[in-house]
Amino acid sequence: MHSLTKYVHALTISLLALLVLPVCSLFTLLIVLLRFSTKESRRRLVFQLNVLVICVALTPGILTGLTSGKAILDPFNQVSKSVYITATVFALYPPLLYDSILLARFFALHPMAITPSLTLVKIFAFPFCIKCARVVVLARFFDVTQDHSW
Repeated sequence: MHSLTKYVHALTISLLALLVLPVCSLFTLLIVLLRFSTKESRRRLVFQLNVLVICVALTPGILTGLTSGKAILDPFNQVSKSVYITATVFALYPPLLYDSILLARFFALHPMAITPSLTLVKIFAFPFCIKCARVVVLARFFDVTQDHSW
């Protein structure tokens, strides 16, 4: 076998392992979460949001593997523009979802009815500021990219 062919073959195997293993880890986490949960815990909003987050996190992993793997292994036959747009959307927006779920978890642990107001402010101030900062950064990003678009 030619040395270049050996190199490409070794690169292909390494790339597939690099792109597939994180997705498999999240899939395993989802299976473990579903297997070891009780019927009562599955009914809770926090559990359902955790499952949603894992599924949303699987999507960019798959899309990144598809776009990056295709670009490296078959550079003259790229994926469609819509796949790149979808990968970008799944890279930009899920952190907003994750922040919302974090706030929902905090509300589950510290109900408003029994937690003092000052404690609620101390608990929610930082996550709320982070969420606001993410929204501002996304808005600024889209404003700048719109100014520089063709």
